Amino acid sequence: MTALVNRIPGALTLIAAFRGDEGSRAADSPPSEATNRTAFTANAALLAIVWTLLWLWFTAHVKPHVSTFIFGGVSLASLSVVAAAVFFSFVKKEDAVSRLRGWLHSRTSTRTLLASLPLIAFAYATTFTLYLTAGDTAEVRLIVRNGGSSTPVTLSSAQKQKAVSYFFAFRPVTVRIETVSPSGYNAGDLRLRRGIPAELAVPDRSWKKSLFVVRLIPLYNLVDLRGRTDPDMHYVLRVFVPGARQPIERSGLTFGAIYLGASLADLQAQSKEARSVIADLRNTLHGLDSEMGPRDIDDIIGDWLDAPKFIPTTTELKPGDQVRVVLEWPDGKSEQTVKVAAAPVTTAFLSGKGAEE
Repeated sequence: MTALVNRIPGALTLIAAFRGDEGSRAADSPPSEATNRTAFTANAALLAIVWTLLWLWFTAHVKPHVSTFIFGGVSLASLSVVAAAVFFSFVKKEDAVSRLRGWLHSRTSTRTLLASLPLIAFAYATTFTLYLTAGDTAEVRLIVRNGGSSTPVTLSSAQKQKAVSYFFAFRPVTVRIETVSPSGYNAGDLRLRRGIPAELAVPDRSWKKSLFVVRLIPLYNLVDLRGRTDPDMHYVLRVFVPGARQPIERSGLTFGAIYLGASLADLQAQSKEARSVIADLRNTLHGLDSEMGPRDIDDIIGDWLDAPKFIPTTTELKPGDQVRVVLEWPDGKSEQTVKVAAAPVTTAFLSGKGAEE
């Protein structure tokens, strides 16, 4: 409790004014001073309420921005201590306490303090603040939108929390939070409260996208691509995705897997998460050659998945969608239709030269 009182600037001076010598002089005071003592007590209580409300509002809504943009890494409490020390080096403590006690006896002080309460209520009612706190992710980049305004926010291990505030906001505030990094999250809306800060841990797991991507694996009659550092330009891959008028065309083919069905950032993130989804790959390789050892199987899977390629799409695939895949070479082609499953990854195997047409 003592530590909390010490952190509130002016609290010690106010306590000193309360303690004073009023009790020792009560017996010698004339009866007319009873009214003054009542005014003193009322003003002291009002001052404590006003000061506390102002300090809480300042700490919750203003201090995060003042500390960041003006004082940098210097603590605002430290600056308050320095300012108090400088003030009392020019003004005697006894004089400051005497003036404060005189001000607390004034009826003008009562009217001033009462008049400040509606202003404080107005400040609370028109201020909205959102605290964004980073989770376990090394870096989180967001865009916080409110109407036509947007505020970029970057959180890191060095600064895991930042505040976004809206002042003089008469209408309710609902912010839209877009997660730029890490990828794979939908935008989310959050309604803020008047005067009371809201806090959100980001990225919010409830906003994570449910992605359903297709993974194309070069296999049948395409093993000769293994080990190539440059793509075989004899092949042309065409992919027909729902909603697109024209097929997506890629010239050249390597032995690496090809992911498609979402944005580039989402595909890259999904490929990392799906790196362990290899049961179907193991079963397929074992079915082709039952004598193939586990080490050889792992090596081939590594060639497929360690350096994948990506075909970004403007629309995201959903379960039940059908993707037509055509692989062409100078004297033939192979074609198949892949039905997107209700799983993060749907695997299909490509066939090359010599495959049945």
